[in-house]
Amino acid sequence: MQSTFVGSIALLLATSTAAAQARMERVRANDNRARAGVSMSGTVAVRLEARLAEWHPQGEDAPGAVIPVFGEIGRPAQVPGPLIRVPGGTNVIVTVRNLVPNTVLTIHGLHSRPAIGAAFNDSIQLGPGAIQTLRFRLDRPGTYYYWGTTTGRPFEHRTKEDAQLTGVIVVDEPGARVATDRIFVIGMWADTLGSELTRTRQRELFVINGRAWPHTDRLIYAKGETVRWRVVNASADVHPMHLHGFYYRVQRRGNARADSALVRSELVNTERMIPGATMSLTWVPDRLGNWLFHCHVPDHFAPRGPLGYALPTAVAHAAHLSANPATSMGGLVTAIEIRPAEDDTTANLPPPLPPEPSRRLRLLFRPNAGGTPTTPLYGVALVEGSAIAPDVDRGQRVAPPILLNRGETVSINVLNGLAEPTSVHWHGIELQSYFDGVPGISGIKPALAPAIAPNDSFEVRFTPPRAGTFIYHTHVNEISQSRAGLAGALIVLDKGKWEPTRDIPLLFSSPSDSLQEEKAVLVNGNLTPPALELRRGIGYRLRLINITTGRPGLTLEMRQDSTFVAWKPLAKDGADLPVAARVTRPSRQVLGIGETMDFEFLPTRSGDYRLEGRTAMGALLATVPIRV
Repeated sequence: MQSTFVGSIALLLATSTAAAQARMERVRANDNRARAGVSMSGTVAVRLEARLAEWHPQGEDAPGAVIPVFGEIGRPAQVPGPLIRVPGGTNVIVTVRNLVPNTVLTIHGLHSRPAIGAAFNDSIQLGPGAIQTLRFRLDRPGTYYYWGTTTGRPFEHRTKEDAQLTGVIVVDEPGARVATDRIFVIGMWADTLGSELTRTRQRELFVINGRAWPHTDRLIYAKGETVRWRVVNASADVHPMHLHGFYYRVQRRGNARADSALVRSELVNTERMIPGATMSLTWVPDRLGNWLFHCHVPDHFAPRGPLGYALPTAVAHAAHLSANPATSMGGLVTAIEIRPAEDDTTANLPPPLPPEPSRRLRLLFRPNAGGTPTTPLYGVALVEGSAIAPDVDRGQRVAPPILLNRGETVSINVLNGLAEPTSVHWHGIELQSYFDGVPGISGIKPALAPAIAPNDSFEVRFTPPRAGTFIYHTHVNEISQSRAGLAGALIVLDKGKWEPTRDIPLLFSSPSDSLQEEKAVLVNGNLTPPALELRRGIGYRLRLINITTGRPGLTLEMRQDSTFVAWKPLAKDGADLPVAARVTRPSRQVLGIGETMDFEFLPTRSGDYRLEGRTAMGALLATVPIRV
């Protein structure tokens, strides 16, 4: 039976030639919902080829580029490549052909999971027109991928023409019903790799399943439905993936070769994905409305010109400030709509009004001294009740922390005294969609939240359901406005449990000057933060927050002399860690943009300590002196 199966593949190959492509075809965006190949008697056969096709990632009417992509032989070219999905224990036959002219194609990942043999080599090379057939068995469940290069670059250096040569491999539990999940492949096309100290690029295009926002898939789920996603970072950049309004549980992590179930699923609202990483997650929406899932590096969801080139300054500024989400964002963004379940008898009723607030706050945004049209500085004043707003703090470079109580409804009236529109996202807070802070998205149609116009205001109401460390920050023109000072710590407490001498927020943000940002980060608004004065034998809660605009791999380390001290993790993204995960360990933590981590630090020796913020390669960005 199998020999007949393979023979039919060879016959199809012989009758399918490059000459059949009389004109340049267009790439189809692959939503990874249809499996490639044909199945027979426990074997799946897939016929792949790499060929040139015209890709239009920003819409069919937008400019396109001819790039090498994968497709099934005789079927449309796809970005990402065809999905290979099988139950565990399946034998796979992949016939692959290189139709990219004048190039050697190297393909990785078409092999068994787990890989067999200590000296295993997962790559094959195909010259122009060459064909090769591979046979392997897929046993271990997980999310994997295959990838190719026509330039010989390693995976983490694929930034240019061949960066879309990736396809997903999913191995399901044998005998189990296939889950109704969605698979998202993050891709990029950039002119350079960039570095940790400067990420300036002329071309920088990011896509999900081959398309950039607003052309990414719009996802619709019912309230109470269990949502299952698999995410593959097939790009050369780090991406902290943030879900608005909800937490999700990361249940598996992996890469191209391995995938493992976590001993304890992790509850997060922002997950940092390094190049090549995969994750499987679930979440359950319990509130209606529109939400976002996006990378939290502002450059990665900013509006871009055709094929990712930078927009002219004036055009980019107007796009950023637009209240139209189709033009104010781009790249790694997808939108989610939560609708009532079919059996919901209250579906046609208006959403309930938030309860009357126990506290009323005002948040005033105003220009600050020293700002210029190209490098603005903004001051933020926080006022409770009917108190008179103070003057702008002329030295302020970050918004003041907001302290709220768990279970206590608060009204926060945001008053915009700036010359441009703004909006505030309450990052990590579980609240009604209308108050989430994304103009033109948040809410339930036709009542969508607007941007806050100059000299206007917007009242937000929510009741924080958990105590933890969160963030509030602008969601309009985020690179400029965050650097100008529109970001701050949002701390939710169990009522009556605030101990300011032992509870220390440390918010890392970006300087307003882009050149300065390449060399340093601010700590609580300071380039040279004052020393923390601590006492030996007393436990302190350090609330670490990364809301920089360009440091998705901020590495925080605490030392005395050259020795790492110990600390104990308490919470991630505002959610308490399970007791079993609160294990004292050396004080080193990588923090993605939009992530928060709480640690307990118990100094046992007197002397001088320091908390340092560094790049992943070790370049020093900030130092917080600590005296015990």
